[in-house]
Amino acid sequence: MITPLMSLLMLLGSASPTRADAAQAADPVQACHAWIEGRAWNDQEDDPQTLVLSPAAACFDGVVANGSLEALHAWIDAVPETAQPLLVVRSRGGDSETALALAEKLQARDASVHVVGVCASACANYFYAGVHDRHVQPAALLLFHGGFSAGNRARALAMLEAYLDGPQGATVPDPEANRRAIGQSLDASQARQDALYHRIGVDPRIVHGFDALAVDSLDDAHCGGPSPAPRHFLYFDDAQMAHLGIAPVSGHAEQDPQRVNAAIAALGAGFIACRAPGGTPFTGAGVREAGSGR
Repeated sequence: MITPLMSLLMLLGSASPTRADAAQAADPVQACHAWIEGRAWNDQEDDPQTLVLSPAAACFDGVVANGSLEALHAWIDAVPETAQPLLVVRSRGGDSETALALAEKLQARDASVHVVGVCASACANYFYAGVHDRHVQPAALLLFHGGFSAGNRARALAMLEAYLDGPQGATVPDPEANRRAIGQSLDASQARQDALYHRIGVDPRIVHGFDALAVDSLDDAHCGGPSPAPRHFLYFDDAQMAHLGIAPVSGHAEQDPQRVNAAIAALGAGFIACRAPGGTPFTGAGVREAGSGR
């Protein structure tokens, strides 16, 4: 999840790995799947964990936050050059900058990423969409809600202005320097994000398209029926995923609006997800760079 306020406050002012025995690593995807499903959903925030199955295979279950990916960085940095890293993940998302940094390593090593249960926000944007070799376990949810974009930049700068206009604004010695620093930081992150996508033929509109979408205007049928819950996420159908360059190599994400939201409700989440509408802003003339796909 993009957290401009966190970035703002920083500018103004780990999970420890466990290791499986050799028998568990015989089928790393299934071993990770079983381990993840044995953990409560709320453990993601309270106790994010990395399980290292072998030098080339690891599982992650947790939110993406400062420190929560340290074990994964250590793992992928140590994967032998002759091996393809394999990561199995369940995550409701979290900090986009933190996720992007790991996704760049996953992509550089041509890692295989397998989604179990739910991969939302920064998990979907970067761990899943940031690699070629992506897979979805049965009935998993892939939930998107935007990333580094012009709209996100505008919201972050609006938050800065609100901060500066408040009583605490008088404590900021150089407001203009902070405006420049935040704008430059977000611009740099957007450039890295878009480069991540262009290198493997992914259409950056998987995040930029949200700037042109009024999710509250979607027909209720896209969202599983009428609901007072906030519409925090979108998901794409098979045709949209193929057009955007994010179709899985294997597997099939859940795409029925009622089943998607029943699964979200079963987790005790206070939001719903909607199927992305056809046409713009997520389809139409592609913006992928020629020759950038595999």
